[in-house]
Amino acid sequence: MVSGTPLPVPVGMTGVRTMDEQSHSATTRATRGLAMKFLRMAFVDKQFRSAFDSFVAPDFIQHNPHIADGWEGHRAFFGRMAERLGDSADWHHVTDMVLADGELFAVMHRVFRSPDDHGQIVVDLWRVADGKMVEHWDVIQQMPRTMPHGNGMGSAVANDPVSAKAYRDSVEQPACGKPDAKVTREQSLASYRAYVDEVAKGDVLGATETWLHPEYKQHSPVIADGKQGAIDYLMEEWGKKDAPNPILGPQRIVAEGDFVLVHYLYSLEGVPGEEAHIDVFRFMDNKIVEHWDVKQKVPETTASGRAMW
Repeated sequence: MVSGTPLPVPVGMTGVRTMDEQSHSATTRATRGLAMKFLRMAFVDKQFRSAFDSFVAPDFIQHNPHIADGWEGHRAFFGRMAERLGDSADWHHVTDMVLADGELFAVMHRVFRSPDDHGQIVVDLWRVADGKMVEHWDVIQQMPRTMPHGNGMGSAVANDPVSAKAYRDSVEQPACGKPDAKVTREQSLASYRAYVDEVAKGDVLGATETWLHPEYKQHSPVIADGKQGAIDYLMEEWGKKDAPNPILGPQRIVAEGDFVLVHYLYSLEGVPGEEAHIDVFRFMDNKIVEHWDVKQKVPETTASGRAMW
């Protein structure tokens, strides 16, 4: 999904809490603190196993379709991957953003696993409870070699193995920037909900015209940059009378500062198959000024027996 195309109505949003703001802020601070310790150990120090041992519950719930639950499933999967692709300590990694919201945190990052790998973009979501990471979701997409803009799927920097190797890992300073502390989570969520409400009324083009900022920047790999690029894509893909209707599941939201990340399942009416989607919106002046998306097909079966969402 992209800005300017229909988005799911916010139903069952687990990233938006009813707890009072003081309690929510304290929970978010604790979650972010744990997340940063985990990310530094895993991706800066490259002690991935130690990071899991230290911060992830041994029996954590896994939603990656290829990995079984818990430490054992995780280690077995990455053991098989190391045999096929080589030691992950040699991979090159760039962190694009880190967002925390209550008991949830999300990381968008890019991974390059060989000198000729154009890279994967990954969004990981974790739920934290009692000081441990207890549940995990992810959406992973191979990055294309060409796109209709120069913004990158994550950021405009470190989009190949050579530059990623030279790029100092960005856990402390994410490549897409930190959430703006001057913008409240509530402001961004209010703008997002207003945009979704207008889309739900059926005037998707009108919502795009209204809610996209004049400086709108696009990171989707199939859409041209700017507000007009989003409108052109909308009219080509969704403006046809015989276009199948989208079927959109409930949202899991992680919102911090000027960022709102949305996780949901997507399918088309009458078309077999389902996809897990991530959309990330950054807001400026209460309008969408930047957009990212990551998509992955949902397989018929999963290693854990759990849904991807």
